[in-house]
Amino acid sequence: LSTRERVILQTKAASCLTCHAVINPLGFTLERYDAVGRFRETDAGKPIDVSGEYLTRGGKTLKIDGAKGLANFVATSDEAHEAFVEQLFHHLIQQPVRAYGPGRLDELEASFRGSNFHIRKLAVEIAAGAATVARTKP
Repeated sequence: LSTRERVILQTKAASCLTCHAVINPLGFTLERYDAVGRFRETDAGKPIDVSGEYLTRGGKTLKIDGAKGLANFVATSDEAHEAFVEQLFHHLIQQPVRAYGPGRLDELEASFRGSNFHIRKLAVEIAAGAATVARTKP
């Protein structure tokens, strides 16, 4: 079996598909790369299918083709930018961003976009903002 065929077989149970319904179609776009990142044209002697799809939060299904297609989607998607900011905040502060106010995520996203997606500036803004909030609480 190819990796794609094996993954589909191994994750077809309903309990697996709770997560893998999202993970698999995006991961399949990266199938031209093996487990250690080497480029390949075939897998188990079969041509590689790099097609995938993503169901947006708005309910639209996007067709994505290969690593370039996935990179383009992530680079241009407000949904991906929001998820990145939210996950970075949670990683750095170990708390959900919404704990710092209902508008904080929007502020950070706007700043991230305004800095032309400068990750280091975002990390500094997250850390500095969280430190300021923590100090001013009674």
